[in-house]
Amino acid sequence: MAVEYIGNGGPDGTVVTKASTEKLGFYGTTPIAQAAVAATTTTTATTTALQADVDAIRTALQNLGLIG
Repeated sequence: MAVEYIGNGGPDGTVVTKASTEKLGFYGTTPIAQAAVAATTTTTATTTALQADVDAIRTALQNLGLIG
């Protein structure tokens, strides 16, 4: 089976969807809209706040199917 490519080799790159509300999925997962992950914005972020940020990012990547 031959590999199929999405891009056209253009210098501007490739966009998969136009809006954050359009759904996308990888590796057979159910497509979902773009996740909203609010980062900790204080300069003295606590370990708990940073862990919450990491957990939110991990969940978003898992829901997309990009990590297991």
